[in-house]
Amino acid sequence: MIHHVRRSGAGPTVLFVPGLGMTAQCFAHTAAALGPDHDVVTVDLRGHGDSPEPPLGWTIEDAATDLAQVVEHLDLRDVTLVGWSLGATVTYNYVERYGTDRVSRLVSVEMSPHLLREEGWDHAAFGGLDAAGALQATQQQWTDPDAYLTALMENCFAAGIEPEPDVLRPLLTASLKTSRLALLALWGGVLNQDWRERVGALTLPTLLVHGAKSRIFPTEVGKWLLGAFPDARLEMFEESGHAPFIEEPDRFVRVLRDFVDGTAGA
Repeated sequence: MIHHVRRSGAGPTVLFVPGLGMTAQCFAHTAAALGPDHDVVTVDLRGHGDSPEPPLGWTIEDAATDLAQVVEHLDLRDVTLVGWSLGATVTYNYVERYGTDRVSRLVSVEMSPHLLREEGWDHAAFGGLDAAGALQATQQQWTDPDAYLTALMENCFAAGIEPEPDVLRPLLTASLKTSRLALLALWGGVLNQDWRERVGALTLPTLLVHGAKSRIFPTEVGKWLLGAFPDARLEMFEESGHAPFIEEPDRFVRVLRDFVDGTAGA
């Protein structure tokens, strides 16, 4: 089973799923702030943080199965799934595969339903990731993962902003533990998934969170998703890049709490 940490509170359950090369440490402020009035669970995907190396053949669909095992092991119910970046895609896979018996809400933070540029699609990663760029990233993940992960972490912050070293250093230290196998498995998996015609079947109340200064997704993909999800609301974070919960942490907690509490019993 993947590594998980639970902060048992008296209120609704919120489960956080980090993105590619990232760990639960990125959600430390949010988890602490939700505190005693929420039941908070954070996970590390396989090969990330404190989770074990994935087996050969492991896929992004298997990451959703890992998530389901945590939900069942802890007997979680009425869960709000919060997925950041690739973690959002893992939550989409969870709902598609395992349904909504235990999950009541989705929070999709800074993700596009399709990462590769093609004719008529303006919301690729980095604004224009093509097959050649994806292959180049794949090669770097294998040959120099430290450089890849360092650049990825730096790009999480708003364009034109240098993150404080005391903020960046511990997050990067945790990120650099990520295994090559996990990077390649998840990266290859998310490149091959196209959710543009699938998110319409995800009928849960959904909160879309996007940073207006994102370098990872610099287009108005949040507005596109708002029109594609059946029951969604969009919150833009004007001073944030790819990680609003780090860059505007207090507002993120307020928005998340309002969404969870406002949809309880819906």
